[in-house]
Amino acid sequence: MLNIKTVKNLLITDESKDGFCFRSSCSQTLKTSQLATEMADWNSSFTEADYLGMLSVMETIVTKYLAKGYNVTLPFGTLRANATGTCSNIQDGFTLGTGNHTLGFLFNANETLAKNVRSKLEYKQLPPDSTGEAKIYRITTLNSDASESSSLSVTAGKTLCIHGRNLSFDITDENQGMFLENESGLTRLSVYNRRGTNVVDVPVPADLASGSYSVSIVTKPGNTYFTANIDSEVTVA
Repeated sequence: MLNIKTVKNLLITDESKDGFCFRSSCSQTLKTSQLATEMADWNSSFTEADYLGMLSVMETIVTKYLAKGYNVTLPFGTLRANATGTCSNIQDGFTLGTGNHTLGFLFNANETLAKNVRSKLEYKQLPPDSTGEAKIYRITTLNSDASESSSLSVTAGKTLCIHGRNLSFDITDENQGMFLENESGLTRLSVYNRRGTNVVDVPVPADLASGSYSVSIVTKPGNTYFTANIDSEVTVA
């Protein structure tokens, strides 16, 4: 389900027309293992293991060509890497990981996919945000020189930097804090380098098992718990 909220528009051009805007989030995630299961159930002679193998090969090849700077055309759209950042001089070069020089990724759905999703979209309108509700906007990692990197492939001890709003939580309440979750379960982090309203810095625990993890922060500004989620996943090596 696509959840849609009405929030204050910070880029107002005419308050009488666009004082508010819509923001959306997905209520569920289709994981790779579930995708393979769905594909195996699609009246095919291939098994779930076959599809997992195919998806693994596709991931390797797509990663290879994205790293080469290719547009990668998939059956449902095009994926490409995208460099962003600023500099003070037109002669300055882009250096990934320096300052605000970061690498993101853009996906453009093809018309067939866009048309089918538009015709079948399941969504609901949620009540407007509470002023105290926590939000996570992005996750980065901290380099040794304190600069931020968009790479979310980490090892034990690496610091994750979570940017958002209303992220303050009570560490003595076991229901609050930052959580990492995968198919093996939910892990509550207990050691932090910084716990601010807009930024939380947390080292990756040494005993955290390898794998990909979703990230959430639970807060309780009043009588209600709020859970802030983000689509980005952290991969622990």
